[in-house]
Amino acid sequence: MKYKKPTAQDLRRANSAEILRKIYFDGPISRLEISQQIGISPATVTNVANDMLERGLLLESGSKRSEGGRPSTLITINPDYGYFIGCEVGESFIQVELFDIFFNSRNKVFFALTEPRIEPDQIVTRMSQGIRQLLENSSLQEKDIIGVGVGFPGLVDPAKGISIFTPNWGWHNVSILSALRENITIPMFLDNGAKAMAMGEALFGAGRGVNNMAVLLVGTGVGSGIISERSLFRGSANNAGEFGHTTLDINGPLCRCGSYGCAEVFIGANGIIDRYCYLVDDPQQPPRNDQIAFIKYLLQRADAGKPEALQTVNETIRYLGATLANLINAVNPELLLLGGWSGLLFGNRYLAQIKEVVNRYALQQSMTRTQIKLCELAEDSVAKGAASLVLERFFETGGDLKA
Repeated sequence: MKYKKPTAQDLRRANSAEILRKIYFDGPISRLEISQQIGISPATVTNVANDMLERGLLLESGSKRSEGGRPSTLITINPDYGYFIGCEVGESFIQVELFDIFFNSRNKVFFALTEPRIEPDQIVTRMSQGIRQLLENSSLQEKDIIGVGVGFPGLVDPAKGISIFTPNWGWHNVSILSALRENITIPMFLDNGAKAMAMGEALFGAGRGVNNMAVLLVGTGVGSGIISERSLFRGSANNAGEFGHTTLDINGPLCRCGSYGCAEVFIGANGIIDRYCYLVDDPQQPPRNDQIAFIKYLLQRADAGKPEALQTVNETIRYLGATLANLINAVNPELLLLGGWSGLLFGNRYLAQIKEVVNRYALQQSMTRTQIKLCELAEDSVAKGAASLVLERFFETGGDLKA
């Protein structure tokens, strides 16, 4: 590949991003402290900060006594500059959430997806409704929103805003963001839900300050997000982390991806429900298409000592532990987080038992360096992670996504 020398504009953009990131996470902070801590000249820091002050992105917030000189003025992010919206599109629900500029949750809406067949227009309509409802509930307008991030199941193309393949719905090459932009003018960004979750946990959750980590999202589907040296690892086609489609049993059941014995057919919600229904004809069970209610019911039955429920839960714990062990063996993370709505339901009850299985199958040299925890952001992890996709672009553009 031919080397392209950075232009003056490229350097200014990179400096602006680094300065804004520093102020966002460490402010209030003085211009001199920014220069000393990130190695950018005081003059450059001052010029960039002054431009952001003029645009209303930053505020001066008091002063700090300095040794041998006049007090230094502190600068910080303007808390009223704007808001972020994160949208989690799961395979059984949609959650749309509003965050202030410091990622405190302000409002959220939830839609269950219980229809036997899901079409693109249904998803787009509900996402649009969710965004509109958040704006109305919070007395905001589109211009008040910095951007919308969408965490989506399956394989996606972030650059084109396309769902390349969504196995559970049988979608191929659906232009999600183009459809949303027909009615909403806010800047929008799309990525895989597990990758979004990893970003959210790395920036605001259990992964803060961790260089190398992985998350396993377990819901209807199963996926993972990998953070390597504090950056999201995407692979050559943005498909890194599809751990739900690694093989646990070559003679196992058919997976919706077309292969056999994938982790998803054992620990995804459909696989868990299938195993329970095979064992018992339970007239009290919730409808199969209400997966969240079904898994909660299964866990309650296990708590009550019902043998079929106990067998299903114990099998799931073993398969889940083996999948986490495979992820440790493949990625060697410092931190491994279990999340997703089903992952959290199992993890909150059975994390100790899951860790025992992981310890049985993971390489001990790697296991001794890996902490296993639940996602700290819990049910907000994907929505907040999706909104953090916007935050990254916010940094890259010096706070001006529409420029």
